[in-house]
Amino acid sequence: MMIILVTANNYILMFLGWEGVGVCSYLLVNFWFTRIAANQSSISAFLTNRVGDCFLAIGMFIIIWSFGKKITMLNKNSEKSIYYKRYKIKNFNSSFIFQKKYLKRNYSTLSCNKLAPYLAGLIEGVGHIAVHNENFKSKIFRPKIIITFNENDKPLAEKISALLKVGKVIPKKGGCVILQILGKDEVLKIINLINGYMRTPKIEALHRAITWINKKDKSTIPLLGLDLSPINSNAWLSGFTDANGNFSITLTNQKKNKVDAKRIQTFFRIELKQNYSKKVSDSISASSFFNIFTKIAAFLNVNLYTRTRYIEDKVYYSFMVISYNYSSHEILRKYFDHYPLYSSKYLAYKDWCSVQDLQILNKGKPWSKEDIDKVIFIKNQFNSKRKFFDFSHLNDLTF
Repeated sequence: MMIILVTANNYILMFLGWEGVGVCSYLLVNFWFTRIAANQSSISAFLTNRVGDCFLAIGMFIIIWSFGKKITMLNKNSEKSIYYKRYKIKNFNSSFIFQKKYLKRNYSTLSCNKLAPYLAGLIEGVGHIAVHNENFKSKIFRPKIIITFNENDKPLAEKISALLKVGKVIPKKGGCVILQILGKDEVLKIINLINGYMRTPKIEALHRAITWINKKDKSTIPLLGLDLSPINSNAWLSGFTDANGNFSITLTNQKKNKVDAKRIQTFFRIELKQNYSKKVSDSISASSFFNIFTKIAAFLNVNLYTRTRYIEDKVYYSFMVISYNYSSHEILRKYFDHYPLYSSKYLAYKDWCSVQDLQILNKGKPWSKEDIDKVIFIKNQFNSKRKFFDFSHLNDLTF
């Protein structure tokens, strides 16, 4: 118990160790319970611990009141500490408290094109808006935009480049290609498209680029705030899913009523493991990806999972939303059928839907061998196992 007390990295665990030490003290002193002196001393130790409990509990409540639920003790001498949280999201709406602090958006300046919010989501997932630091006295470079794609999604990168007449698609090592946008007018075209559709801390980079351009070119591009519209109001989530989403199918063996059977499940996961390195203005309240993942979880009516890692004096966050049941899958399918995916994940999505259709047909009864074989066939060419790609769906991508 003493080890738990002195090595605990949070106050709850320390309190547990404290209570354990108190119990041990009482039992140790009161071992010779037939002796009056020992009995009196044990009672004294018990009362002293209760007084300590009272003040320690008060201190913990003050910490929680001041800092919220984050009561982990940071110790610079410790190399790493990790804890997990699950947030149950219910009854989320557009009047969520933190939204009141966001910059107001001028909707009259926004494009109603589906590509604009899709592109914003894609850039916020796997894009980078680079802005020259004026403190460096080297050659001044204008802002540029780089979007990274899996090598299998090269047709999508080429389609966006050709459709918008911007950038150049460049192969890179590590199984990826990049769409590099450097030209002055080309960067301005992308900025004007995505301005007002950003939903994550990367809006800071967009605002920094706009400020740089306004200053150098004496232009007046507005700094539009975060898009606070419902998730299902535009194609932003499709772009963000093409960047960070994943569809999966599991098929496992199980015994049911002493008979071998198959259990088939489908999942959708969207996950982000990154911190935003720049300081984000409090006026836009987007310093963390927590806000947007909360909104995605609420949209799907599922839980939000977060992981916090402490390495020395640095904190690293990751956020994950998983759709795993019929109701959340139905929400997703309705959304993606209206705002389609355009990367190779579109092919995975269609196969994923086919397995769900089989699940509905076989609900409440054993799967036939023919249907199981269909699922096995789909799994054998699913995600990374896919060898042939049909990008005819890109014909629907218009500007």
